[in-house]
Amino acid sequence: MRSLFLVTSSKPPTKWKIVKAVLIVLAILALAFTIFRSYPQGSVTGDIRSTGAPHGDFVVRPVTCVSGGHWGFDGVWVVPETLTSGDRSGFKGGLKIVKRGAGGWDAYAENPNICQGFKCRQLHVDEKHCRAFDVAVSDMSIWLRTSGHATFDCAFPEGGTLKAALIFDGCAEVPSEGGDADL
Repeated sequence: MRSLFLVTSSKPPTKWKIVKAVLIVLAILALAFTIFRSYPQGSVTGDIRSTGAPHGDFVVRPVTCVSGGHWGFDGVWVVPETLTSGDRSGFKGGLKIVKRGAGGWDAYAENPNICQGFKCRQLHVDEKHCRAFDVAVSDMSIWLRTSGHATFDCAFPEGGTLKAALIFDGCAEVPSEGGDADL
């Protein structure tokens, strides 16, 4: 009767086997990193409330956030739930926070009631009309996620108001699935 034994060599692995093993491990890590970086798991607490002119009447309760890199700006987009219409997906309403070239932040409120498809009217939030305009967006962390907060308490000459108290965390750079991609 034959016995089945594994014969092992006492020779150390060749350099080629070590290089091959290292390359396989690096490829697996790169794939995991890419999946983690693009997975939309940002979270948001708070809401955006607008009454009257110039922004209109709306309340948006954002549920996620996205780094602005995909749309070509340094900052973050705080948005409500993704919707689907036909073969397109996107969001309506939210707050776009953009870093100014000379420092500081600009904010754009997106009215979900004034949209054509997923392209909604965005109006600049004029800081001079806000008694509170506090924005902080962290640089990307080691995990390539953006975090921060935005607090606004604004009263505009046209009679309207805009109030927001948002905390966002883990904002990924996620390619858009909808109409907001070309804004």
